[in-house]
Parts: sequence; structure tokens; C-alpha cells
Amino acid sequence: MKQVIFLLLMGLSFGRLNAATPGTDDHFSDQVNLSLRQVGHQLLQLAGDERSTVPPVQMTGPNEFTLYLEHSFNYDTLPQLLNKAFLSFGIHRDYQVAIKQCIDNTTILGYNRLAFTAGEVPCVGRALKSSCNNIVLTFISPAGPLAGNRRQLIPWFLLGIVGISFGFYWKTNNRTKVASTSTNSTMALGNISFDFQNQILQLNGEQQSLTFRENKLLYFLACRPNEVIARDTLLEEVWGDEGVIVGRSLDVFISRLRKLLKADEGVNIKTIHGVGYRLEV
Repeated sequence: MKQVIFLLLMGLSFGRLNAATPGTDDHFSDQVNLSLRQVGHQLLQLAGDERSTVPPVQMTGPNEFTLYLEHSFNYDTLPQLLNKAFLSFGIHRDYQVAIKQCIDNTTILGYNRLAFTAGEVPCVGRALKSSCNNIVLTFISPAGPLAGNRRQLIPWFLLGIVGISFGFYWKTNNRTKVASTSTNSTMALGNISFDFQNQILQLNGEQQSLTFRENKLLYFLACRPNEVIARDTLLEEVWGDEGVIVGRSLDVFISRLRKLLKADEGVNIKTIHGVGYRLEV
């Protein structure tokens, strides 16, 4: 059913290319610039980087804006953050997002507004292998190159169908028990509500605040429910090159999270001896 809805929305997008939309003006450019800088700031924060400067947004083509972030970040959080920023700055145009590697400008991940609206952003849950990535945002307009020859959109259309179908089945088989809301960025862990942006756990009206590292570790596990995560993977992906945690400290953080989650007997972080941990939901 979701695939049918997505196809209908994609069909509407082709019709929209014939509708007149205003060109990119100075005010619109400023709004996009501010939106992308806000998103860049939030992505760095979620990655544990509180000091790096968010670089200026550059207009790199007709209706195309690039944020040379030059960092690795959590792709899963990007669609929600970008949508909230656009709503804040009154941006309502159709767009597509591409994540490109710094080294060769290769597109490794991406989606468009219609996929986000349909709740089927492709490649969610896939880690960014490159440590240096940039965000390229293109607004779809009849005045831009996309309208000159709509045949050029056919490969993207087919690629989108394949990506969405894969993402749908992957999510169905692996993440049926974890839900993420589009309004307040929360995840359901059994009966516990996990607000990862505000670092809060809530159950039966009671709230528990998380530290930055507790929040980061739990979010990584919550995105991979019922999967065995190796200790080395947790150390590398959650803390990266911060160099402030060792294996013994990881056990301490796991113990803290277990105490916070014990209010729901159906949620537990299980130790897989000699391997790592698994969040059971």
C-alpha cells in the first residue's frame, strides 16, 4: 500500500514540474542558508561536536545549495531536522537531498521531499562509511535543468522505487517494534518513550534525563533493535575519535541504561558474552 501511495506522489511530482514557481531570490537564498546552517549545527551536536564552526552555505548551481560540512553524521536524523528547519523558515518547495563524499563528490545517500512525505526515506539505518561528507540540496523548479528534459528524471524515478521498496521491507522485518514520530523526534521502546533530541526517557508520566553519552549510546542501540552490536562497533561508531572512553567505561554506561530501562520489563540490554550487546524490545 505504501508503495502505491509513493508512486502516486511521484506521478504528481512530474505534473508539478509544469506549474510555475518563483525563481530563487535573495530572500529565499537567505532562508535556505539559515535552514542548512541550523541543520549543520544540530548534526554536529548529535555527533558530539560542540566546537567546530558550521561553514557557510554556498550556491553551487541553479537552485542548488551545498553545505560543506566535511564531517561524518547520523543520516537517520537528517530528514526530520531538515523538515523542521524548513517549516521554521517558511520553505515549502519540492527538493531533493544528496549526501556526497568529500574525496570524490560521489553521491552515497539521498532522498526527496515526496519520499519524506510518504514516510519512506531510502537507506535509513545505513551508516555513513566516509568520515567526510557534504550535503547538497536542490530545489525542483521549471526554471532549472530538471525541467529541460524530463527523461533525465526516469533513472532517478526508478532508483527511488527500488530504494523505497528495499527500505520498506527492511524496516518491516527489522524495526517493527521501534517507531519514530515526525512531530517530536521520539522513539517507542516498548512502553518507554525515548526523546533522543531532548535526552529524555518517559514512562507513565515520569521523566528521566539522560547524559549526553547515555543518550548517544541508547540512540545507537535503539536504531538497531534486537541486533547484536559488537563492543568495538559501539566504541567506534558512538564515540568515534573522542578518545574519552575505554571498554570498562562502556560497561558502566550500559549498566546505567539498564537501570533507566528496568521500569519496562519488556525492554532490556542483554550482554552477548565475548561479542557485545543487544537491545531487546
